Amino acid sequence: MIEGSLLFEPLRIGTFEVPNRIMQTAHSKQYSDRAESERETDYYVRRASGGCGLFVAGNHFVHPSGSIRNFEDAWRRESVEANRRFTDAIHEAGARVMVQLNHHGAQAQADGPDGPRPVFAPSRLLSPSTGIATKEADEADIRSFVEHWALSAELALEAGFDGVEIHMAHGYLLHQFLSPLYNARTDAYGGDLEGRTRFPREVLRAVRERVGDDATVGIRIVADEFHPDGMDAAELREVVAWLRAEARIDFIDLAAGGYHNVHYVFPSSPMPVAWLRDATAAMKAANPDVPVFGVGSALSVEQAEEVLSSGIADMVALTRAQIADPDLAEKFRTGRTDEIRHCIRLNQGCLGRGSRGLPVSCTVNPVAGREQERQPLARTASPERWLVVGGGPAGMRAAVELAELGHAVRLVERSDRLGGQLALARRVPGRESIGLLISDLERDLARAGVEVELGRELDGTAIEALDADGVVIATGATAPATTSLHLGGAYLAGFPAEGTVDAFTSLAEPGRLGRRIAVVDADGTAYASGAVLSLLEEVDELELVTPAEQVFPHVGAGYDRPLLLERLAAFPGFRRHTASRVAALGDGTVELVDSLTGERRTLADLDAVVALEPRAVVRPAGLGTVPGIGMAQGRVVAIGDAVSPRNIDAAIADAVELVYALAERAPAH
Repeated sequence: MIEGSLLFEPLRIGTFEVPNRIMQTAHSKQYSDRAESERETDYYVRRASGGCGLFVAGNHFVHPSGSIRNFEDAWRRESVEANRRFTDAIHEAGARVMVQLNHHGAQAQADGPDGPRPVFAPSRLLSPSTGIATKEADEADIRSFVEHWALSAELALEAGFDGVEIHMAHGYLLHQFLSPLYNARTDAYGGDLEGRTRFPREVLRAVRERVGDDATVGIRIVADEFHPDGMDAAELREVVAWLRAEARIDFIDLAAGGYHNVHYVFPSSPMPVAWLRDATAAMKAANPDVPVFGVGSALSVEQAEEVLSSGIADMVALTRAQIADPDLAEKFRTGRTDEIRHCIRLNQGCLGRGSRGLPVSCTVNPVAGREQERQPLARTASPERWLVVGGGPAGMRAAVELAELGHAVRLVERSDRLGGQLALARRVPGRESIGLLISDLERDLARAGVEVELGRELDGTAIEALDADGVVIATGATAPATTSLHLGGAYLAGFPAEGTVDAFTSLAEPGRLGRRIAVVDADGTAYASGAVLSLLEEVDELELVTPAEQVFPHVGAGYDRPLLLERLAAFPGFRRHTASRVAALGDGTVELVDSLTGERRTLADLDAVVALEPRAVVRPAGLGTVPGIGMAQGRVVAIGDAVSPRNIDAAIADAVELVYALAERAPAH
């Protein structure tokens, strides 16, 4: 252990002690349905074995009207046995675990796992996450919710959880009652702070009365709503004072925002790393006698210790960081911070998958959530010589994985630098964190002993001449001169090569575009939105044309989209033309036709037209067809965009799956 480290001092939280100050807050993974599963258990045990001291398992829902498929029900007695197996395994691995008790309120779906139901909120409103008109909770509803919270807390402690966290944040039901953004009631449950805190106070009191003083009970609450009509940090400190006056609170776990500004709930790379630092410090100063958990407070992962030494918080929440690197805490403890595999905060593998109802994974750690089926591989008993062609994320990670298994690996990249398309992606405003991935991969290549050759392009003949035992084609993708789209294109007469500038050229040479441009987007993914965000930095006016009915239709409607739209709106020269296709290109003009009405209009006085087409596969000349992992029978295999252009997650997942596929064929010692 690093001498004098505050991170590895124990901390008393109510009735129990945690071994260190590193935690994972509650986060949805969709590994379980109704009760904790073996998959969920394996996920947490892996991180407990990596040194994490405290987990909060969530969301566990307290009422039938809040149940959601692939989440846990806290109110079901039949869940106790499975939850006991879960908590026992985490305790055996050396960590502590509490449970988060919640009801989504207005953010719940009207069609639940067991059928249709009303959606409850403090007032009748349109849910910001679903668009559903809610039912104003009456006093009978509130009494039912209070009783179910108390029952859920009782069952949680029976199942071996070390404590319960009552969720009053993130725009969910208790937060909705607290917030003037949601609560327009004029009865005893609305109005001033006394009224708006009444329901949360009743829940706190009922839970404490049910579980007694020999149990740990705390809250998760927003430290700031970050909305002009909402509660600021000062008012929320008053809220906490009202709550603490009602019943004993053993810890305060902080959050921010709500579904009215969801990028504060699930902050991605455009958000500051320490977005909640000041509000956390102020809450701690106002509550010096209660442990405060610091979310969004570290200036970098490596500076987690500084959160404690500065008195900002008592524990440091590193939630996504430990999805990315389950050994993060142990690397801190042993002084190996130079080995950390960093979360790059793109929210693609974790929250992006979760928002589509898929089990959570991780961009840089695709075995997250698959700990049982993707256990660490042993070094090979039969080392081979492997050639990796291409130095983007797929090629770099494949080379690292192969070398760590004991193979001799040579990586050849045709450009004079590593990173591939990441070099462009890291230049997108708000996606600079991609630079962490490039640095991590370069470091890992060096540590694994991979031979790297830059500035050499290999064709099929050259690859064959190198006589490797195995070849990985990871040559990526490029912006195409023509399209392979059969349906859904943006041009009535097909995509023209003449008269447009391709995406890669526009990003590499923005000076050739001029000040007023049109961007024709037939892609609609984060690749396209990143290109547009970059180009907005270079021009005065940008006319975005898309055949879709909304801009960037494949950028998820969940967590990152609101922030993207907010950033687009901040540029006064940005205009959009949806459901529009290009009828003709002229000298400085683009003629558009409305796909719905047939109306025609012309964009004039353009300096350039940028074509955002779905990227095209790049393959070495003369190599012929190369199958992807699942189709490969021989010793030459393609991965990443060289199979089909997708995203960083797919590139790295392919690289990792490659070595597992090889391990199934080869003996290990």
